[in-house]
Amino acid sequence: MTPSTPTADPAPTTTPRRLLGVLLCRQDLILALLPTLLSVALLTVAFLPAFQSLNNPQTTWSGYNYQGFLNRVLQYARTTTDPDATPAQQTTKRYQVLSDILAANKQATGDHPDSLFAELPERERDAGVRLNDIVPLIRSGTPADAERAVRIAEQLNSAAHTHLTGVRDELTRNLHFMQITVLLAALLSGSLGSALILRALNTTRREQNARNARDAQHREALGMAAHELRRPLQALLLSTDALRGTDNSRLREHLLCTIEDQAAQLAVRTDLERLELMYVNIEPRPERTDLNALLGRLETERVRTRRPPTPTHVHADPNHLRQILENLIENAQRYSQDLILITLDGPTPERGPMIRVLDNGPGLPHELLERVFDVGYRKPGTPHREGQGLGLPVARRLARASHAEITLHSPEGGGLEARVTFPTSEPPPTP
Repeated sequence: MTPSTPTADPAPTTTPRRLLGVLLCRQDLILALLPTLLSVALLTVAFLPAFQSLNNPQTTWSGYNYQGFLNRVLQYARTTTDPDATPAQQTTKRYQVLSDILAANKQATGDHPDSLFAELPERERDAGVRLNDIVPLIRSGTPADAERAVRIAEQLNSAAHTHLTGVRDELTRNLHFMQITVLLAALLSGSLGSALILRALNTTRREQNARNARDAQHREALGMAAHELRRPLQALLLSTDALRGTDNSRLREHLLCTIEDQAAQLAVRTDLERLELMYVNIEPRPERTDLNALLGRLETERVRTRRPPTPTHVHADPNHLRQILENLIENAQRYSQDLILITLDGPTPERGPMIRVLDNGPGLPHELLERVFDVGYRKPGTPHREGQGLGLPVARRLARASHAEITLHSPEGGGLEARVTFPTSEPPPTP
């Protein structure tokens, strides 16, 4: 057995597109999360100062109840001056004060080094006195030392009160800052969220409008394609019917040529992948085309032509030129029972070649000479079965794609004349 040759994997042509899709998804995710991230950041900024203040041991000055301590020192001082106080009562009050001081020192230095009392000595220096200064004054037992102990306790209590007042003011400022920041965060995140929602809605609306426009173009292209396919189909049916009923070899040959020609036109006009490029966003395939020869192929019993003796060339899409003339001829035959005259005028210094299609019908009022080029517009009084208002719009679109222009005119003798005017010089060939 011959080992099969491994085939190389196809080139990852979709990798850039997938990468772009991933980047867009990440960008959308970041935009969607932006209000939340902004709110979290602003709220963190708002709460951080207050949190730091509440968790900083310096902000509480001390967890010790200096007001209660001051009250016990006052009670002890009264016992030293009260003649009715017994030594036992004085001793009891003295030991209460000393016990408070001992407990405070023990908490500040040993048992709870991480507690609020750990910073007590520094705060006593801020107050200018120390809690231990009261110990010898209490132990002396004299009224004068008791008064001095009271003043020290009052200083400590006053310093504690002043410090706590400052802490309260700082927390009040932090709370005000927090309030303003929270409101700002709500305002910014709400505004940003609204902006993102509006952006999403606008994007959705634009996409919906684009889809609607594409759908409308598809429908318009399908309608125009159906309109342009009707004519070669009718010609095929008429030619095949005539072919069955004749034994004339020359006529049979002519009918076969007509069938081949119309079949080729059907093949050109049924390229479903190019319908939009053929009728809406038209992309012509220009080439050097002889208008003389083209008009000659359009002559019938009801269509007569006047042409110069020499070829007249233009640079245009020949299939588009044929469709233009077929639409103009069909429109003329619909409103006139007489002969249709097509005249080819050569170029002049002011303009290029010009084709004139003249009928002897009722013509059009001056105000409708442009209106009939609107898609779907039909002349007032026209029966519904008489056309769909697409022939002239298709013809003008195809003409402008080849840099030509179609205009309608009311000649002096009556009827309607359609003019196809080409540019003064041929555009350069498309590379």
